[in-house]
Amino acid sequence: MALFGRRLRLPAELRKQLAPDERALAMADDGPAAVLATTFGLWLPVAGFEIAGTGWRRIGWDRVVKASWDEAGLQVVEGELDAGGVVTDRPVLTLRLAEPRNLPAVVKTRVEVSIARWEQVRVPGGTARIVARRRPGTDGLLWTARLDTGTPDSEAARTALAGYLEQVIHSVPDQPVQT
Repeated sequence: MALFGRRLRLPAELRKQLAPDERALAMADDGPAAVLATTFGLWLPVAGFEIAGTGWRRIGWDRVVKASWDEAGLQVVEGELDAGGVVTDRPVLTLRLAEPRNLPAVVKTRVEVSIARWEQVRVPGGTARIVARRRPGTDGLLWTARLDTGTPDSEAARTALAGYLEQVIHSVPDQPVQT
């Protein structure tokens, strides 16, 4: 796969897992392990860089809550979505990349572009965000809610979030996703 004249050499096992219309955008590798940004999400080694050859899994851009880059590496926070539409953070994944190339910039851009709209709202005990995310490969928006840092996770807060989500889903029509 060529990108700006450079050919991305995807591991064969990873290439087989890509969706037919999924395109590679950037890749960082460290020996047999690879981290790949595609039009649909971020592909990570299942067991991390320590154990090569264990396979990969994709985190859709709509599930990446936060991504940052510093001297420690690429930090990714994946969101876990419950049946009520509330996102909770999974533990931070830190990927130390020997040759990051343009992967951090592509990840940052893709996460930002996946956010179609957001609004901060008050809930019992603090604040939360109602977020409309574009889901790669599909039309429409995925509406979720996430408690802000420091806001306790309580039944009252979740009830308020469910009300906000219900209100926004019925008041704002879905927009087609452009990938």
